[in-house]
Amino acid sequence: MSIDLSTVNWTYVTLMAAFVFVSAFIGGIISFRNRVGAAVVAAILFAAMFVAWNYYPHPQIQLPIIGTYAMPGNG
Repeated sequence: MSIDLSTVNWTYVTLMAAFVFVSAFIGGIISFRNRVGAAVVAAILFAAMFVAWNYYPHPQIQLPIIGTYAMPGNG
């Protein structure tokens, strides 16, 4: 199964990658370089940012949010 890269929402991918970067960076600072602690903090921070971005109404910012996902047709 191949991925059609022209259908990828690259703005959304970039935004989520930025959230992951910020989460990992802050997690590393907060946990004093403890790898497991940093991973836990980063996961919690990313989950909070993800939920805030996708489920909190913010009509002033016209960037992509999660819509519905449709499975590609068979064939």
